[in-house]
Amino acid sequence: MFAIKKMASKRHLQYTLLYLLLTLFACSNKHIAPQMTVNPNDPCNCSDAFTELTQKLEANYVGLALQRGTDAYETYEARKKEYALKVADQADDLCTATLSDFVSHFKDGHLFVWDAPRYDSSFLEKQKPRLMMARRTTKEIDTLLVDRSDPIVGKWSDGESIFAIVKEDSAFKAYLIKTRRKDKDIKPGFLKMSLTKQGDEYEGSYISYAYAERYVRVGIHKEGDYIKLIMGGGSKWRRSEEEEIRPFNANPAIEKINEVHTLITIPSFSIDAGAFKKLLEDNHDLINHTQHLIIDIRGNTGGNAIYFPLISYFANSTLTSEKGYVLTSPDNVAYFKRFVGFLYSSVYSPLLKRMKASGEIVDGPKYKDRKFSAQNNSIARVSILTDNSCASAAESFILHAKGASDKVITFGMPTAGVIDYTSVNVILLENSARQYIYFGYPTGTWNQKILTEGYNQTGILPDVSVSTAGDKALEAAIKHFERN
Repeated sequence: MFAIKKMASKRHLQYTLLYLLLTLFACSNKHIAPQMTVNPNDPCNCSDAFTELTQKLEANYVGLALQRGTDAYETYEARKKEYALKVADQADDLCTATLSDFVSHFKDGHLFVWDAPRYDSSFLEKQKPRLMMARRTTKEIDTLLVDRSDPIVGKWSDGESIFAIVKEDSAFKAYLIKTRRKDKDIKPGFLKMSLTKQGDEYEGSYISYAYAERYVRVGIHKEGDYIKLIMGGGSKWRRSEEEEIRPFNANPAIEKINEVHTLITIPSFSIDAGAFKKLLEDNHDLINHTQHLIIDIRGNTGGNAIYFPLISYFANSTLTSEKGYVLTSPDNVAYFKRFVGFLYSSVYSPLLKRMKASGEIVDGPKYKDRKFSAQNNSIARVSILTDNSCASAAESFILHAKGASDKVITFGMPTAGVIDYTSVNVILLENSARQYIYFGYPTGTWNQKILTEGYNQTGILPDVSVSTAGDKALEAAIKHFERN
């Protein structure tokens, strides 16, 4: 029997149009990288970078500001003192990992640290011999692949190359097996990544073909179908046991299961909004004539709020807006000024007038209610399939879909819990020098009840809880519809 969860509470009716800057490609130097105040060729002074990080965190992150005067804030202060000792004399390539571990305390996926190091050629030449020594032979890799006790172990492709991830003691290492690249030194056995397991994720070093190391976190998504490398620029690897080099496909797809059930699969909301809308238009009749619309967002880690054209097919309620909170700071003022002069000036101009004194928590932007035109179609039920990977815009899709329609039921596992604090800004830590460490943080809250009714700690619980094994969520959604 599937456990029926308590139906959506009133907070599902809250509507906030999210401008979630996709954190995997928002790292554009012309927008977020100020002039360095230190020589960019200097080694990273991790102590100075940490001091700058904590200053930026305290000045900009509303999640911390809301804890002022509480035991939770004192815990943060104690952690800051502890890490101030850890970062002393920290090596360039280890600094980012330490800063990332520091901000992990908040358990907020929209709060992160990544790097994009820019080492000069002489430094890279010094790195090269050490990394070349880490090569493995094909025979050694095959021997290590026998141990498949961990889900990350196996063969993976990024669309350009195929790698084998193997376990060596407590480390997981990705070695090149096959590639389309023509670089002289890039041959099978090249070490591309070295990781250690940290909870449900893995973290460590990602090695460029120029022998530069950078910090990376890795998560496995949609029952091991692909892994996501979390760093500036972003990358995904798909399982490729047959050693065929295929690109990762994040495009949505529509499949008619039968006359009753239609499945829409959306692997990511980091896709072109126009292309997504066209897909819906091309399949307009199919969607309108289905009785049971199933939307699979398992493995969808977010992107942008491009999903409203889909919601319009089954919406039968008005989404009402509720203000969140925003913390006033020079960085946050600059962030919201970017939107003035565009379509939503009327939303952000009043907000900027409220943002006067640094450190002050003010009401966030007030969006207009969204009314949907009534649809005369056959859709009687909408089932959304979820898992622990669903984050950010995928979670806002669930909340908006439920807020717009009483036809929606969710099946699967709780989501990742990365929705309470939204709208990501990314800042270069100037004291990180050649390591080019970036700090990303959310500029506001989803609503004003975050501390008591937030989702980050629990994720969004499914209405029908289903194991992630196999494709049981899809089966459960179909059976549930047929029974009811």
